[in-house]
Amino acid sequence: MSTPISKYAAVTLLLASLAGCGRDGSVPIAQAEKDAGDQAARDGKIVCALAGSDTFERTCTTEQITGPDSKMLVIRHADGGFRRFTILTDGRGLAPADGFDETRIRVLGANRIELSSGDDKYRLPAQIKGQGNAGEKGASKDAG
Repeated sequence: MSTPISKYAAVTLLLASLAGCGRDGSVPIAQAEKDAGDQAARDGKIVCALAGSDTFERTCTTEQITGPDSKMLVIRHADGGFRRFTILTDGRGLAPADGFDETRIRVLGANRIELSSGDDKYRLPAQIKGQGNAGEKGASKDAG
């Protein structure tokens, strides 16, 4: 019986120590989470909400493919599905490379966008020109 109590004590101690992070001048928890998310995005891992879900999880991966005339962004789902987008150089962002789903881009804040295509949503790091355009941009399959 003492073993379960000591496990609970260890978990409680761990949670208490994590709760105190950031209060002594170290990196705050929110900043540490943001930094971890940024590093994961640099490693090709992004958060996504698939099939109409509103729950974002870091289960999608990205890769860029450079062709002779363009660059493509491929977003892969954990279940094997994927979406391909053409990276546009005219300031519009991305356009679907195949399929008929409408694609929308919403600026979430400094250097972050939410890309919606069909029932799937992806949150990506982005270089946003003229930060003043924080509205939504639409891109159809014909845009590009």
